[in-house]
Amino acid sequence: MISTIIIDDETHCIKALLNDIELFCPQLKVLTTCQSGEEGISAIKKFKPELVFLDVEMPVMNGFEMLDKLTAPRDFQLIFTTAYDQFVLRAMRASAIDYLMKPIDGSELAEAVERVEKQLSNHVVENPRIGNLISNNDLDEEDQRIALPDRHGYIFVSPSEICYCKAEGAYTNVYLTNDRKILISKALGETEIMLPPRIFERIHHSSIVNLSHVRQLKKGDGLFIIMSNGDSLSVARSKKEHLLNRLGVK
Repeated sequence: MISTIIIDDETHCIKALLNDIELFCPQLKVLTTCQSGEEGISAIKKFKPELVFLDVEMPVMNGFEMLDKLTAPRDFQLIFTTAYDQFVLRAMRASAIDYLMKPIDGSELAEAVERVEKQLSNHVVENPRIGNLISNNDLDEEDQRIALPDRHGYIFVSPSEICYCKAEGAYTNVYLTNDRKILISKALGETEIMLPPRIFERIHHSSIVNLSHVRQLKKGDGLFIIMSNGDSLSVARSKKEHLLNRLGVK
């Protein structure tokens, strides 16, 4: 059984989640429920849960603030529950933190808990993704570190370190500025939503580039771009006009 705490200021949301857990996730043992960040901090210190469901939008102290104020080790797995907020969702994606949209879908809950079970098999003293999320909280998207999952865990990089990303089947190769290449366990579409859109652009169904690392445009049998590491990438015909507009080229 996975010891679990639910933190949400809305009683009906807690009741709904408890019902879904009973139906879809019998492997969870809910130790207690809390309706404020302060209660949540006390419960985490007391019960030392393996999993915490945490509402983002709470009065007085929201979910991010609660995690920042927590002095106990953040050695639990975390699933946020939230209504839609583009900035909040991107911050969670960048740190590879799981979340569930309200109202919570039972099948999505079950999938998230399955991911938690896998993470618990690689248990560490401190969950580095939570620390990364807190560090990112006050930063602009371009300055937030991104958690890239590889077979050993996570590698944290700044968006500026990413030159481009290229699809590798169900995985993605991330090419960094120091000539490193990381194969991460996410498809290119999943990788794209982790990246700040102001500096990244999809140029092909198989590649996304950091616009600040584009060094040259080449025309020939199609359009190609040369990246700062010297690699040449093909631009899909359907992506050409939008790319040229973003680069300020007519």
